[in-house]
Amino acid sequence: MKDVTQTPLFECIMSGEIDDTPYDLHNDYQCIKIQLDAAEKKLQLRFTNDDYKVIVEFYQVTITNFTIHPEKTAESGTLEHFYRGRFEFNNNLHEITALGEYYYYLALMERDVIELFGKRVTLSKSRLNSG
Repeated sequence: MKDVTQTPLFECIMSGEIDDTPYDLHNDYQCIKIQLDAAEKKLQLRFTNDDYKVIVEFYQVTITNFTIHPEKTAESGTLEHFYRGRFEFNNNLHEITALGEYYYYLALMERDVIELFGKRVTLSKSRLNSG
């Protein structure tokens, strides 16, 4: 597992290493599932390729923008952007809320966008048919 909660501002989170193995969510994976557990305030995105799955989990989530277009193409599940950013509050830009939440931006091809606040973000990678 990889904790990306405090990734530097605007640094791309789409690629890197999880437990010493590389991942590239833009070029090598497709997003096949987006699931919100409202009771636990947890958002999960599941990405797969022929051999592996990568699960991105946001904890203590507050979604500020959720724009999904129902018409899908072969490109629809491709992640285009994923980074920690700033948000505006009282006409000032901030990195973290008073509650310890960070702001994240995700965009998939075909104009699908999720923007949210979260206290913790993790990525895990495993074989496709394992637990």
